[in-house]
Amino acid sequence: MRIIKLGSHASKLAGVLALCTGLAACGGGSNGTTLDNLNNQGGGGGGSSSSAANDLAEIGSGSGADFQPGVIGVGIGDGVLSAGGNTLLSVNVVNNGELITDAVDVTFSSPCIAAGESLLSPQSGEICESDCPTNIVQTTNGQATIRYTANGCIGTDSITATTSYGGSVISANGAVEIAADTVQSLTFVEASPNAITLKGTGGNETATLTFRVRGSTGAPVKGIAVDFKLNSSSGGLSLVNDSGTSDVDGLVSTTVQSGSVPGAVRVTATTEGGISTQSSQLVVSTGLPDQNSMSIAGSDNHPIAWRYNNVTSQITVNAADAFNNPVPDGTPIYFTTVGGAIGSSCLTGTSTEEDEGVSGSCSVTWQSQSPKPEADQGFTIIEEPNNYDHTPYLQCNNGAAHCRDGRVKILATTIGNESFIDANNNGMYDPDVDVFYTADSTEGDVAARIRNCQRSEPVSGSASHADSGSTSEAFGCDDLGSPYVDRNFDGRYNAGEEIATVNAGDSNSYEPGDGLYNGVLCREEDAAAGACTRDAVLVRAEHMLVMSCDAPLYTADGRLPGEPTETVTFEPGETKSFKFMLADCNGNGIPGGTEISVNADLAQGVEAEVFPNGEISASSDYSYVTLFISADDSDPASGAVFIEIEVPTPGDGSIKYGSNGVRVFSEIPEEEE
Repeated sequence: MRIIKLGSHASKLAGVLALCTGLAACGGGSNGTTLDNLNNQGGGGGGSSSSAANDLAEIGSGSGADFQPGVIGVGIGDGVLSAGGNTLLSVNVVNNGELITDAVDVTFSSPCIAAGESLLSPQSGEICESDCPTNIVQTTNGQATIRYTANGCIGTDSITATTSYGGSVISANGAVEIAADTVQSLTFVEASPNAITLKGTGGNETATLTFRVRGSTGAPVKGIAVDFKLNSSSGGLSLVNDSGTSDVDGLVSTTVQSGSVPGAVRVTATTEGGISTQSSQLVVSTGLPDQNSMSIAGSDNHPIAWRYNNVTSQITVNAADAFNNPVPDGTPIYFTTVGGAIGSSCLTGTSTEEDEGVSGSCSVTWQSQSPKPEADQGFTIIEEPNNYDHTPYLQCNNGAAHCRDGRVKILATTIGNESFIDANNNGMYDPDVDVFYTADSTEGDVAARIRNCQRSEPVSGSASHADSGSTSEAFGCDDLGSPYVDRNFDGRYNAGEEIATVNAGDSNSYEPGDGLYNGVLCREEDAAAGACTRDAVLVRAEHMLVMSCDAPLYTADGRLPGEPTETVTFEPGETKSFKFMLADCNGNGIPGGTEISVNADLAQGVEAEVFPNGEISASSDYSYVTLFISADDSDPASGAVFIEIEVPTPGDGSIKYGSNGVRVFSEIPEEEE
């Protein structure tokens, strides 16, 4: 089929026809003009025209006399497509009125398709394996059909089908009218972030809460108006926008601005049709760690490192605010140590190649190297030889609190708030109601211990005060002073101990607490009255590592502490026990994984066992093993019994040690005749 449109050239065409009347043949001469050559292409002689001149490619719908060029066939015609419904889009590609036999690609496009609000898929429903453009379909015998599905599009979607044939680009157009979906559900999606800080504390003070509108088909619905309302507006808590309109993904958001009062926040979202939902809890908090919510731990608290370098332990700090919510990601924690080397700082919530970040937590690596801490005072092994029931022990010389080498103090600090007991549970500090202990406190059943507490001890926090039966001299106060590295382990600041600082210019002198609560939970009016301050302080946590020695502790004469110095005499059938101290070369706990066993190969007339036997657990302090020796009833005892100690070394190695040996003797009386 071929269509020729007549326009201004119609009169010219009539004149040509009249001129041809009576001639033997139109265009019979070499300069004749063929009627088919309307574009004056290839004006050669003869009565035939070139095939190129006859090519007229078109795209449209229908076929034969019903062919409509430039029109896309829509399965539902002029009908309205329901939300989530689908219909077929079809086009035919013809040349000179005949469907083409070559396969060509036809591309379908529209504003809704581009926005993802309408989806295209093969007519057959087959699923493309991967990376296949769903808006392109290949003709079969000149026909191309694709399935169109409404996915949130509303109103008229203008569609274009385009292909290339014979060097020309041809296209057809169509439209689908889509009905609006009925709002079926409104759901909460997320709060980002899910915790914000009090206004004026320097942290993130806003959060975006997002909801999604879906229709009866489950597809997102755009253009739906949603109103928002806070469950509380105390302390100046507010919404930046109290309404919004859903986007192409059905999403609609509001922004919450924090106020001066901490607490849990929820937002209610409601559509015009009355469908409502409530957000999950958004926390408004201080965003700063408080003293009694900061803790520190090591992956290996007893590394075998006294005689080895580059043995490591991961030091992890967890920090939370006064409401025990994890501090925001990116909060810096600073470290210092008196032994080995340690990473200077870490940021909470930071992921590494090995681990995914944990909110309120971060880690650094401690590694063994010089300096390796040596105590100012030594110790004396106290024992009474040949008193087999006596338990040996170590005594620090000159009454020192610390006398063992290899003990490493690590101090972690960060900017935060002091702690207090919130007696009325209102989340704010009330000077006349809440409990804040200082070194000068006189009230309460713990007053005597409070008066003796040293301000700014690393172990500080109101939780400690709940134990009214404690007799610890190292009792922490809420009133923090300068954080310091407690080198001598006495729980009090001594001249010469390092003062931890964070910023350049911070004082290196020890400063006691000021007798006031310092933190953002102090109300502005109370701060103005001098009852508390909103200033930040350095909160801190300390940890001890023991650089274990891979050799046991022996007395000067080569015995395990508690091992007899003289031969032990047994009566026939008698059992005796001997309690030995088990410590490393510095008087600390023997390394974890040490194997203990008994060897009686060089003894006769006795049986021996040691308890505990097998593997010893790691410990900071020395422990004990008990050797049991039983004499035979009939065979005389002689020789010696030994304890064998196999101490692990870094890696998979070990070193074997032994005791000096318990020499045994017994006499079997001769039987009377």
